[in-house]
Order: sequence, then structure tokens, then C-alpha cells
Amino acid sequence: MRLIFSLALFAGAVGFAWCQPPGGEVPKDTDPRFGFPVRLKAFPQDTAKRALASTVEAIERSDLPYLVAHLMDPGFVDLRLGDRAKQFEAPAEQELSRQRDAQIRNPEKYKPEERLPTDRVKFAALIVAKSRELAFKQLVRDVEDKLLNDPQSIKDMKKILKDGKFEDVETGAKATHPDVKDRAVYFRKIGERWFLENRQEEQPKKDP
Repeated sequence: MRLIFSLALFAGAVGFAWCQPPGGEVPKDTDPRFGFPVRLKAFPQDTAKRALASTVEAIERSDLPYLVAHLMDPGFVDLRLGDRAKQFEAPAEQELSRQRDAQIRNPEKYKPEERLPTDRVKFAALIVAKSRELAFKQLVRDVEDKLLNDPQSIKDMKKILKDGKFEDVETGAKATHPDVKDRAVYFRKIGERWFLENRQEEQPKKDP
């Protein structure tokens, strides 16, 4: 069964969903992600159905950064972000090195608090942060491309949201519609919030 809104575009995830191990960090309602604060009044996630409604709303508002930051499975997004960030470390280091060199040559043009650190450890941490920022922007572009290449997906989401069937499954929830063939939306709950899960097939049950 195909996922209606597949995160597989991020890095070739096929087959079964990636699952966060027990005891993983739970996003708090007040925690910003990638610089975007949570907006639960605008995008509620207290049920799987409302999480899907918030997803549709975010897409229609072109609020894709929020969609990636707060409505998709955070464990999977972070995993893919880590993979992508490695690809951006070199350009991030080049960009930051140019900025730091310019500040060193012209210290009078920059306030002390605006200057990049010369300490190696602090500068290395800044490179990591910058590469994650660039990787996040790329993930958002990937989602945008996915939607542009598969406009039927949003139509199917709306159909499932309007009168589809939402049911509990072993790992969370699943939403389907009889008129939407071979497609389903899966969700997982973290804390009090529901997120779109990366899932393309039912997970096999473990042997007792």
C-alpha cells in the first residue's frame, strides 16, 4: 500500500516505516523546531484526524516549513536531516569562513556580538548548525517538489479527511477511503500529539 504523502523522497526510504526507539525524546508543545514555534491552535494535533486536517491546512497555506518541522514524524525528519546535513557541511564551512575572514579584516564594521567565533570548537559547532539549517531548507524543497509532482495526493488527503475511515493500528493510526485505491495515511502519537508517519506498507508483526 502506498503512502499518500510519502517521506520516502527524503532519502530512499522504502518498505517499512522507520520507528523511533522506545525512550526517544518527546517533542514538547513549547519547543520550537528549526526556528519555528509550535502553533497548536492553528494546527491542532490532538487526534490523528485533526493532524491530517492540519497537514492539509499547512499545504494549502504553503506553510511547508511548519509541516516538516511539526506535523511530520519528528524522529524520521531528524534522521533524514542528519543525512542531508553532512552534504552541506563543506559549503557551510566555506560560507562561514568567508564571513569570519571578512570580520577579522574589518573589525570596525561589526559589533562584537555579531562576529563569528575564532575558537575552533565553537566555530565547528556553528558549521554543524549552519549545515542543519541548509539541510532543513532542502527537505522543505523536497516536499514542495513532491506535491508539485503528485497533485493528486492533496486531493486524496481531502477525500480521506472528509469521510474516510480512521482506525487504530498497532503502531498508531491509519486512515483510508474506499474510493482512494492503494493509498493510506499513517500516524504515530508522541506525547499528546499525532504526527504523519513515514509508512509505505504494514509493518510485519513480531513473532511472540
